[in-house]
Amino acid sequence: AAAAMVGSPMHDAYTAAAPRPEDWSVLVDKTGQLLRQDYDWSAGVATLPMPTLIVVGDADSVRTQHAVDMYGLLGGGQADGAMGGLPRAQLAILPGTTHFTILDRLDLLLPILLPFFDAPLPATMPQAG
Repeated sequence: AAAAMVGSPMHDAYTAAAPRPEDWSVLVDKTGQLLRQDYDWSAGVATLPMPTLIVVGDADSVRTQHAVDMYGLLGGGQADGAMGGLPRAQLAILPGTTHFTILDRLDLLLPILLPFFDAPLPATMPQAG
């Protein structure tokens, strides 16, 4: 699998940043082992108290339905926000965007990220200190 991914955006990013670019196959092998294990984060996700922003591309390797499911676990999509307050989670699905090109879409990403990061924390959210 590692050889087939040589020249991909992930491989290019890895070789540009890794202290040992020759370990590419080690990374791919370990990632494959991790992805073959069953895991379910839904119980933990549902208990996150902080505001959460989920951003995926519509052509992402992360299925949009998975992002919607995580959004639902955080209280999103359960009711009309205008009728009872907004959920602590937000969901953005960027058009024409993949897992690898999402940072190339700052025209779409920044108008979503900046207001989220600039928003005050809810009064019920523990403050760092």
